[in-house]
Amino acid sequence: MRSTVAYDPRKRSGPKVGFVASVGSGVLGTLKTTGSLMVTLRDALGSLFTPGAAARATVRRIMLMQILFTGFEAVTLVSIMGLLIGATLIIQTRLVMPGTGGEMLGKILVTVVLRELAPLTTAIIVASRSGTAIATELGNMKANSEVAALSAMGIDPPRFIVLPRLIGAAVSVIVLMIYFSAVAILGGYLVSGLIAAPSFSALRAGFGAALVWQDLVSFLAKGTGLGIIVGWLCCHYGLEVKASRTEVPQKASKAVVMTLLGCVIFNTAITGLFYYFVGPPVR
Repeated sequence: MRSTVAYDPRKRSGPKVGFVASVGSGVLGTLKTTGSLMVTLRDALGSLFTPGAAARATVRRIMLMQILFTGFEAVTLVSIMGLLIGATLIIQTRLVMPGTGGEMLGKILVTVVLRELAPLTTAIIVASRSGTAIATELGNMKANSEVAALSAMGIDPPRFIVLPRLIGAAVSVIVLMIYFSAVAILGGYLVSGLIAAPSFSALRAGFGAALVWQDLVSFLAKGTGLGIIVGWLCCHYGLEVKASRTEVPQKASKAVVMTLLGCVIFNTAITGLFYYFVGPPVR
């Protein structure tokens, strides 16, 4: 009997493959994607050493515009998020541990805000807000053959398109991390003053007891790495658009998803290394 199901041209035809073949195909696809990502990063970083004073001035101007859009215009959102997260953290701490003193609150703010929430929350904000815009912009440029036109005129796309956005995202994430930390700690201190009224000296003692010099290394490593991941992956998937504009939203969505996944993996890895060398978060 003839099937009455409508033909779906998107459905794959052909014999079914086995489990081993599926695993092998997935591994090969992952290796191909990883290699393509490495090429994008290599070409962008390699263009740092390309000569040309006029080109450097153009790249610097594009980078500053990217920092303005990614960093400065996100200050309001980061301020709100930082204040609310810092306040919520103190409220939850007081509910779980009612007798917590000011010194312990200071340690918790350092452990949770400075080491974890500030890097990851800032990266998520930048990826969700600016990463989508970067991937969509580059995807439209690729679909409209603007990237091919730049190459035809002798303009290096990795240098003029990828590099400024990569550096701009990295600088923006580092600066916003510092700002987020300050705002979150301020919000936590204000709420703790209303709930528990700890002295500022007790909170400062908690900060001093929890902070170590490795925190600065971890903070800068997370900020730089997360910023590079945001700019790198969003540029890569934006430039993966072929010729159809219908690919642009698909690649933009994939760019944000893969960026968030990469940021979480990177942040977890740095945190694991930090506590492996430093020890328990709160002594």
